[in-house]
Amino acid sequence: AYLWNTMIYFFKSTGLLLELMNYGWDGIGWFERIFERDVLPDICASNVDLLFRYVISSEKSSYSTSSSPEKQTKHDEIHENNAMRNKQDEAITTVGEIQFVSPRNVTKITKLWKIMEYENNQDLNVKNKEEVMYLGPNQVEVQSICSLISSGTELKLFRGTFDNDSDAALDINIKGMDDSTMSYPLTYGYSLVGRVVKCGSAVPDADSLHGRLVFTFSPHSSRIIADRESLHVVPEGISAEDAIFFPSVETALSLVHDAHVRIGERVAIFGQGLIGLLVTSILSLQEIASSRGGRAGGSSISSVGIAPTTDGRFGAISVFDTIGDRLAAASEMGASEALLPSESHTAGPFDVAIEVSGNARALQSAIDSTSPGGRIIVGSWYGNDDVRLKLGIDFHRSRKTIKASQVSEIPPELRGLWTKERRFALTWELMKLIRPSRLITKTVTLDQAQEAYELLDRGDEISVSFRY
Repeated sequence: AYLWNTMIYFFKSTGLLLELMNYGWDGIGWFERIFERDVLPDICASNVDLLFRYVISSEKSSYSTSSSPEKQTKHDEIHENNAMRNKQDEAITTVGEIQFVSPRNVTKITKLWKIMEYENNQDLNVKNKEEVMYLGPNQVEVQSICSLISSGTELKLFRGTFDNDSDAALDINIKGMDDSTMSYPLTYGYSLVGRVVKCGSAVPDADSLHGRLVFTFSPHSSRIIADRESLHVVPEGISAEDAIFFPSVETALSLVHDAHVRIGERVAIFGQGLIGLLVTSILSLQEIASSRGGRAGGSSISSVGIAPTTDGRFGAISVFDTIGDRLAAASEMGASEALLPSESHTAGPFDVAIEVSGNARALQSAIDSTSPGGRIIVGSWYGNDDVRLKLGIDFHRSRKTIKASQVSEIPPELRGLWTKERRFALTWELMKLIRPSRLITKTVTLDQAQEAYELLDRGDEISVSFRY
């Protein structure tokens, strides 16, 4: 009896009764009838969200709770409202997404979306506008399949070690994030793949796009709405699991372009997390030799008519990390040798060093093990960590170059030849060769988000994906 009375009080005090009537339910009649019962009924609850998914028919109900003209008028108004809602093509969808609440605290949140189409920003007379998601004429609704956690930026957000500037944009190059700031709580993510389930009225290729596999730079969410121009149709022959690596492979390609590795140069890669492994894989595609006498997909030195040095090290790729599983993966991805950081001094010197570990000590090792006149490419974002380097007389006289690399834009020296579209196209081709999904070491649901970020933070996994 207590539970029954509590439920009745809930319906009366929260305004839910009126909300049910707005959806066409006979709230008044139901509320009156429950007090006419002599015996309290059993309460059974399941599929809690089913009530709000129910599609109301535009036809009038077959029952009448009262012959009162006032009540009949109210019911007529309800059915008229339902017919109007159906014309507006409203859908109610439960959407799960990830939210970074505070440092080392991430959770799944659930929202009810009322998805409506609109033209020319017309105002629709609906309640709870904060829950309304408008599908614009040039927008597309995507049902998510999977998404990839960024082991760089997202871990910074998880740890709370990003730059402490509440005015900084979350991402200046991704629409929807350029007007959001780096402050908790926030949603993030930029590697999501799903299928198109609905297109706005002005999407030119709506017929061919419907049902297609697409990539979008969107946060982790079970469903998203994005501009058509921001979507990338996944090429045939690439799975959803491979496609979520699109930003990571493009980042690795951007690092290789910035490094401008010439054939035969010796390269060191510090850090064999996800980005480091992908850099290793891309560089191995053009490697001509290694300490093991040549690599699959490349030619040995003798076959191209180049006299080798005594150690046979033309084009060698040396990688460094502290985690054994990463070093093993690096060997599979094409590294000539996979070593601990303490071995960098004896393994060098190198013509080019690429630092993607996120650790300032690795940057110092990269500088120290690079030959005079060599190049150090910094792909790490150190967040708000203090970075201290020893740049004494040896560095002063070495004429080494330290260059920051970031994927958002084409480097100035390449803009005459390369565009983002050209680099995107090459990225898809590289993904067919690399098949990066083999680097997924754990797949989880959004409910396991906290565990997923903790595993990546400890270095227990190479890459983690969400499955929807």
